[in-house]
Amino acid sequence: MGNFNSVDLVILLGVAQGLFLAITLPMVHRTNTQANIVLSIQIALACMVLFTKVVIFKAEQFWVIQRAILLEPFIFLYGPLGYIYLKRLLEKGSEKFQLHWSHYIPALIYFVYLVYLNILPTETFANKWMGGDFAVPFFWAELLALVQNCIFWYFCGQLIFQYQERETSQLSFIQGTTSFIKAIHVLVGFILFLWVLSFLNTYFLKLSFWYVNYDMVWIGIPVLIYIVGYYALRQPEIFRIQMDTKIGKALNKQRLPESEIELLKSKLENLIETEKVYLKNELTLTDLSQELNTTTNNLSWLLNNIYQSSFYEFINRYRIQAFLGKIKNNEHMSRTLLSLSLEVGFNSKSTFNKAFKSVLNDTPSNYIKKMGV
Repeated sequence: MGNFNSVDLVILLGVAQGLFLAITLPMVHRTNTQANIVLSIQIALACMVLFTKVVIFKAEQFWVIQRAILLEPFIFLYGPLGYIYLKRLLEKGSEKFQLHWSHYIPALIYFVYLVYLNILPTETFANKWMGGDFAVPFFWAELLALVQNCIFWYFCGQLIFQYQERETSQLSFIQGTTSFIKAIHVLVGFILFLWVLSFLNTYFLKLSFWYVNYDMVWIGIPVLIYIVGYYALRQPEIFRIQMDTKIGKALNKQRLPESEIELLKSKLENLIETEKVYLKNELTLTDLSQELNTTTNNLSWLLNNIYQSSFYEFINRYRIQAFLGKIKNNEHMSRTLLSLSLEVGFNSKSTFNKAFKSVLNDTPSNYIKKMGV
């Protein structure tokens, strides 16, 4: 076994931290427990993968490589497990979502093949390994794993897109979940892109891309899983609110009678103008529907068909009006714009700026400068 350098030590430290995350994540926070169980499994697999890669890099005996490659099928599991994690995390009612067993067949077949390689005498394995006898099976295994992971990456992107759409119909604010998960999704996409380049270069192009290779993919994806696990443990609030997938589907089927429309409009306007319910920083569609003693579907239909607005747009228009009222009273002369925005119901600077731009097609500072107040 070769000597360990600083990079190896960093990776091994990451393995230790990953094991800690895998054990503690399902235990510490009760929210999103089912999703965190899947994430813990991913982290545990990532730990084994990283540790094995260090061993393989340093191995001087073929029996070590022969045993270590038994973990290779884990590369088939990143995509499916990532999809299950997102599904459980983002969609209400999907807390125990599972994929059909058929999605795991490629990993099982590859594992059986690697078991066969482990049955071979070490000398026979070494000769075949050096002679390239395993090249074709490894080619098809990597190609299939690459395709499967890319497909599930696309499915995860669809989940995130649908989640964003549900946010505007059910929340009056932007969650940290969305931007965080989008960033992770983009990074995973970048790693998959590098994997594609590595695959094409290894088998077809034969160029000198030492920094783009299959082993870097093995290391890159586990590191991202660690990042997700770290934030899920340290900042569980960014993984707090799930979106109800049934609300949007029922909108076109439900129609309210004129009398109920007028009643709901009257009660809604009273809540907005008199009780100023929009001042609640984390107001949701469910909260408002409960205040109105109606269903979320009824309220969504009312906002979409009568007010021609999403829940997010409807609530934030009133918040912007309240903010402008404070500007007219010159409160911005002694207060920051952020503090004023929080006072009128926004929960973050990014949500405020986005809503302001949407309503007035300008930034808050530019608008105030143009108004000369």
